[in-house]
Parts: sequence; C-alpha cells; structure tokens
Amino acid sequence: MSFADKALRAGVWTLSLPPLGLSRAVGRGLGRLAMRLDQRHRDIVLGNLTASFPEKDAAWVEEIGRKVFEHIAQVATEIPRLVRLSPEEIFAQTRCHGLDNVHQALAKGKGLILLTGHFGNWEWANIAGSMGLGFGALIVARPIDWPPADRLVNGWRTKTGGSEVVPKSRSARALLRGLKQNRMLGLLMDQNVDWYDGEWVDFFGRPACSNKGLALLTRSTGASVVPYYNWRADDGKFDVYFGEELPLVKTEDKTKDTWQNTQNYTKVLEDIIRQKPEQWFWLHQRWKTKPFQPWPREKR
Repeated sequence: MSFADKALRAGVWTLSLPPLGLSRAVGRGLGRLAMRLDQRHRDIVLGNLTASFPEKDAAWVEEIGRKVFEHIAQVATEIPRLVRLSPEEIFAQTRCHGLDNVHQALAKGKGLILLTGHFGNWEWANIAGSMGLGFGALIVARPIDWPPADRLVNGWRTKTGGSEVVPKSRSARALLRGLKQNRMLGLLMDQNVDWYDGEWVDFFGRPACSNKGLALLTRSTGASVVPYYNWRADDGKFDVYFGEELPLVKTEDKTKDTWQNTQNYTKVLEDIIRQKPEQWFWLHQRWKTKPFQPWPREKR
C-alpha cells in the first residue's frame, strides 16, 4: 500500500469517527452553505426542479432545492463510515424490503439486472443490499482518475464479498458472462448520455436522452429487471427496496422495442424520484444532450 493510499485511508477513517447524528447535522449545515455559495449548481438544481414540477410554486422549489444540497452533503458525511464499519454494522442500520423479488427473478436462471440510480445513499445501499440477500453483484462503474481513491472506493464496494466492480469501458463481455452465470448486475441508469448512445424518451415531461443499453441487454439475454432504490428514513436508518420484476416488451420490431423498454425503465426511475425528490441527484445535468447535436469530432 502506497503512502498516498495510507494517508487517504487515515483521513477518511478520521472523518468517520464523530457520531453519525453529529456528522449529518454538520452535513446539512454545509449543504445549506454550499447552496448559497455555489451559484452554478444552485441554478442547475432549481432549474431542473422548476421544469420537472411546473405545478409547484417557487417556495416549494426553493425548499426542495435546499434539501437536495443538505442530502448530498449528508451522503458525503456518511460515506467515510463505509471504510470503518463492518458490513454487519452497516446492515444493522438498514431495512431491506422485497428480497423475495430478487430470489424469484433469479430462479428463472437468466440472470438479474438491478435498475437503479443515484437515490438516497447508493453506496451504503450496495453494501446493505448485498448483506440482506446474502450475495453480491457485478457493479459497473467508471474508474476514478486518482488510483488511491479508486482503490478505496472499490474496497468498500466489494467488502461484503461476492461483489465485483467492472470498469465501464470493459463491461460488455463481463456483463454477458455474469448473466450466463445467473448473477445479479447493478446498473445506474439515471444519467444523461450522448445522443448516439441513447433513446429520446419522456422524463418529467421533457425529452431526455436515456441509456438504451439496458433495453438492448434484456432483449438479447432475457434477463430479469428489478427496480432497486433506497431512502434515508426519518429515524436515521436506510430503507432499501427491491421492486417487482418489470415486464419486457419483445416483438419482431427491435428498434421499437428498444425505445419502448427504455421509456418504461425511465418512467420507473421517474416514479421512484417523485417519492422523495429531495433525495435524488438533481445537480446532474440530466437534460444536457439536445436533439440534432453534431457527431463529435476529434480535436486537431
């Protein structure tokens, strides 16, 4: 382990020592401060909320926007504990719902894909969900640019045993192999993609370029898809939910099926977000890609 690894781990470990309630209170305060100082992301959050909830007034948008900043800052104060706490200690602060939905889907023998996004504390839920099920998942993630941080994050993502992080750039073969082995995959599907990687579907009443990879994968493999999300509850614990298996639209028209399934998956994500909009990552520019953008060219 390099000096940078040791220093980073020691720093994160130290941040995990204060009581969780105190850390979250500090996080909420930092979130409110960030909302005041970070004008760029404040504008993104409030703009996204205003466009997504046109029926709500400015006071509601401002309140939810503040809670979004508080939530993200709380996530930042919770994550250091994933390095120090054991999987059992993490699971003790979590309630899992719908575990039978996962077991029933895997009983079909074609693998399972968890349709998820940046809800609640997604890193916490990964560990707790694996503990509840008794087995881990293949997790597709883009490597962090700084290797010590990448090793630290992958360490807590796989600390339950059985979970495996697959670099996004080399994920295709690993995912197909995992499904053939009847394994469980976790895919974050709530982010913007370039137009050539997605389908234009409705998301909160606006066209959003959404990743079509899940629709193509399920159509070609027959894998089951189960929604997966979590929320921070009022009592401080996390509620992790595994929803009912989603139906697959499959006809002779592959192009139409890809669009329809992508739309269906995106609508499920929207319905989840509407439950607790303050605990979703509204800082992301979800509608950044616009129709008819030029094909990207290499810089000369």
